[in-house]
Amino acid sequence: MKWEDIVLEALRTEFNDKVFRSKDAIKLMKRRNNYSKGTVYRALHDLVKAKAIERLGRGTYRVRFHEVTVTDRLTLSEKVIVTLIPGSPEEAKKILRGKGVEFMITGPALFYRYIHNLPKRLVELVYVIRGAGELAVLSLREAGMRALLNPTRNDVSLALDNFSERDIFVVREFYGLLGNIDGTASLERALVDLYFETTRRRIPFPGEEAARIFLKVLRNEPISHSRLLMFANRRGIGREIDALLDFVEPMTSSSAKVKNKHAKDFLKTMEAVEWR
Repeated sequence: MKWEDIVLEALRTEFNDKVFRSKDAIKLMKRRNNYSKGTVYRALHDLVKAKAIERLGRGTYRVRFHEVTVTDRLTLSEKVIVTLIPGSPEEAKKILRGKGVEFMITGPALFYRYIHNLPKRLVELVYVIRGAGELAVLSLREAGMRALLNPTRNDVSLALDNFSERDIFVVREFYGLLGNIDGTASLERALVDLYFETTRRRIPFPGEEAARIFLKVLRNEPISHSRLLMFANRRGIGREIDALLDFVEPMTSSSAKVKNKHAKDFLKTMEAVEWR
């Protein structure tokens, strides 16, 4: 049996159809066959080329099975972005659809299962197509929801203080809603929006929770790094997101050395969360 086949068989046995990282494969093959790191990297490269496994992102893979053929990483990642925190976000989607508003729920609501200290209330981010903001806010308010159009962080904090029983819907207008999947952001788009809204202090969301979400999602979900960077570049934070990716999966050839204060502070928080 060729050594590539030995690696493939081990990966199938160990991970089945679950996502795994290159360092997981290295540990596995070191334990089973005493293969070197270089040998495993070469095997992964050859197996991807032979379409026996697929590369989902930087250092992230999944074994291919004949009965399930995935040809588009966008499709793969979007299949897991369909669960919102139960309650008000789903109700908001029904209301906005009924009013014909083009919208996309993004940010914290998509990551509730990764939040360590889940609050009784959330700041719900709702991005709508430009020109539909007032209609969206009015529609949500008519249904008894607290909604604000393009608020500052202070506006949101005041609303949270004054309306202690309800989530606050932050509605922002955009010319386009890239990454929108039936009213819910793709995982990649939601990560970018969460990072931007948190680091630019546009919403009162704990930095530690945002850092923890990034670490867990990048290590446990089949993220498309190319799409993540595409969305980040659209918001002008491509270098910042690339630096976060490099922290999670270091690459010796990476040039993601940023001086941006937002990214540096966020990386420090990620490092602190990592070592707890």
